[in-house]
Amino acid sequence: MTGRRAALRVCVTLLLTAVLPLSSSAQAPSEAVDLVLPRPLGAGETAVIEIRLGALARGQEVTVTTASGMLLGTVSPFGLRAGEDAGTYALPVPTDAIGGGRLTIRLSISQPGGSRAPTRQEVRSVTLKVAPRP
Repeated sequence: MTGRRAALRVCVTLLLTAVLPLSSSAQAPSEAVDLVLPRPLGAGETAVIEIRLGALARGQEVTVTTASGMLLGTVSPFGLRAGEDAGTYALPVPTDAIGGGRLTIRLSISQPGGSRAPTRQEVRSVTLKVAPRP
C-alpha cells in the first residue's frame, strides 16, 4: 500500500469520526490503557496515539475514547486479507485531553450486536508519541 493511500485512509477515518456520532453500542466494555508522553510538547508539536493492529475480521472497527468518554477516533481498516495484520494507524490527541503528560484511553472493537474489549492479538500496541503539528 502506498503512503498516499494510507494517509487518505486515516484522513477519511478521522473525517467520518468527526461527522458521525458515537453509537450507543460502542459504549460497551473496553480496555483502559494508560499512556505517557515521552517528553513535554514543544511549540509546533502535538500528541499522537499510534495503534498497531493485528488481524481483524472484515468490518471490525477499533474505537478510541478518553477515560472520560471523549471520542478520539475510530480506526476502520478496509481491504484486509484474512489473517493479515491490519496495519498501524495514528490518531491526533487534543492537548486538553492530556493531563500532566499522561492520557488514559479506552479501546473497544465492534462486533455483531455491539462491541467488546479488543484482544492482545487484535491490538498489538498503543503508544503516545510527539509529532510535528500539521
